[in-house]
Amino acid sequence: MTQLKLIAVLFILFPVIAFAQAGPHFLVDGGESIETGTHMRGKEVHYEIKFKNDGDSDLKILSVSTSCGCSTALASDSIIQPGGSGTISFTFNGNGMGKVAKGVNVYTNEAEGKNLHTMVVSMNMVDPVTINPQSIITEGKVGDELTQTATITNFYDKPIVVNEVTSNSPAVKVTSDMTTIDLRQTATITISIKIYEESAVNAAAIIRTDAGEFQIPILVDVKAKLN
Repeated sequence: MTQLKLIAVLFILFPVIAFAQAGPHFLVDGGESIETGTHMRGKEVHYEIKFKNDGDSDLKILSVSTSCGCSTALASDSIIQPGGSGTISFTFNGNGMGKVAKGVNVYTNEAEGKNLHTMVVSMNMVDPVTINPQSIITEGKVGDELTQTATITNFYDKPIVVNEVTSNSPAVKVTSDMTTIDLRQTATITISIKIYEESAVNAAAIIRTDAGEFQIPILVDVKAKLN
């Protein structure tokens, strides 16, 4: 075999030999910096981290852990065959405000120095709405019908549907000028209070939405009528 032919054969075989020595390879879809979007503060966040074995031998997930006790992670399978895929189920308890980042550590059977993978899972935690004012304190006399207004602004990353506006008192009637509040949009809540007797009105306006239930406490100090 001539020297030129020998070199050509080596070039053909080299990629095959190199691939055969690749071993298992943990690869996260989209990379190990993960943005999950906007979530409601106080509610659990669930996210599926997708990965695959990009190597030529079985990938073993030896352990999965998170950076704090406020989050958990669990792999769908402990052994992933070459070309196969799996998921890591990540859960965060929702406590936090603004940008929150948590680490997910995965140990595998890859070569030493390459067997630890740390994904950073970032979440934007928000209060879905802002209510103004947060409570209503006023006064009146028996027979008065008072009208108060409040606003509710959507800061979530999708429209909020207003399912019901009501109160916990027959003396208070509540209406809204919107049934769907788009992002950064503000709805007006109208609260009508009828004073029937000489005792304080202690009630709440209740706004039930697909993003949760919100209340506006109402306190009316009732003054005695002048004879």
